[in-house]
Amino acid sequence: MTTNITGIPNLKVKPYGGSFATKDAILCEYKKELIVKYAHETINPDDLKNEFCNYFRDWMSSTHKFKGIEDYNIACFSQGTTESFNHFYLRFLNKKRIRIAKGEYFFHSMLTTLYGEDGKFAWLHEDDLKQGDALLVSCPFGDTGNIFPNLENILCTCDDLDIPVFLDFAYVNLAIDFEIDLTHKCIYYISSSLSKVFPVYEHRIGVRFQKVFREDYLSVINEPDYHYTNLMSMYLGLNMMKKFPADWLYENYKEKQLEMCDHMDLVPSSCVTLGIDYKNKYKEYNRGSIDSNRLCFSRIWDGTMVDGA
Repeated sequence: MTTNITGIPNLKVKPYGGSFATKDAILCEYKKELIVKYAHETINPDDLKNEFCNYFRDWMSSTHKFKGIEDYNIACFSQGTTESFNHFYLRFLNKKRIRIAKGEYFFHSMLTTLYGEDGKFAWLHEDDLKQGDALLVSCPFGDTGNIFPNLENILCTCDDLDIPVFLDFAYVNLAIDFEIDLTHKCIYYISSSLSKVFPVYEHRIGVRFQKVFREDYLSVINEPDYHYTNLMSMYLGLNMMKKFPADWLYENYKEKQLEMCDHMDLVPSSCVTLGIDYKNKYKEYNRGSIDSNRLCFSRIWDGTMVDGA
């Protein structure tokens, strides 16, 4: 990742930089068991994909109040959330102006360099939402781990202006007790992954949900005639979810998060692996956000990074 493309420095080299799953010993050991077990399984691709997608939807919403989640019946396996983003861009980039907030996933920030001069992209704070826009917002917001400010009002505005919205739920199972109204007509896609909650980043385990079917490359490769999907990743993700409830990480690490935030003078995020600096004490962890800096504790907790390294 280079700063000149994303506009964001590579913070993964810093102890609290990036956003990583905690390599908890219990999670890692069970993952290893499943990988060995998979080699001896007989897999029906259709059955596995359907069970994975349905289970994922119910699992990720089990600790939240998502009004209307049952209407998102059309599901595709996705290589993390990132693959789903690509298809959102393919659908709208030549027709709409893409809008994202400062501090979003670095992948989106490349748009300002690649397409900003063509008028196809604008930061959310730079202009009002307008007809002809398309909005992508993480939920919870990747830069704070909290629900994006005024999200409900933003979705109502998008309803009124016919602005298609993609909700990125990548962080949703690092938190509990969110209330989100998913019945808004503007919401075209919801996507989530397991990369933040389980140590399975390299397996790229994600899902995309829709209310209304629209064929695209991702839907085609998920069809029974093709099966261009990663069966091992689906198997691993499905069984990790079956073994560990959606609030497992939150319940096991919430006390550690509070202790860390108290020690470092941070505000605890709704997402259990994150602490937020609103006093600019840790400005080296700024990711482009206007008023905060995000610190991730995961690699300190699991020993893969040492504070001060």
